[in-house]
Amino acid sequence: MNNTTTHSHDTSVTEATASINDWVPVPRFCELFPHIPEKTIRWQLTKRHANGLAPHVLLMGKRRYISITGYAQWLSEGPRH
Repeated sequence: MNNTTTHSHDTSVTEATASINDWVPVPRFCELFPHIPEKTIRWQLTKRHANGLAPHVLLMGKRRYISITGYAQWLSEGPRH
């Protein structure tokens, strides 16, 4: 294996790790962003299909995960009502 291949592999692993770490369950999201009330987050998640947040939410089993960067993008674009 040459250095280019090793570097490319390391980069893809780093990018994949960053992407996976971007998705957090609701309780962790609320820990990271305590200034956003949990009730607000849960309401936004309940209405995610109407307000445009749905692409930034994953369901795995019974847990909901929120993309941190997706949520920030959603906020900056202005949620739909």
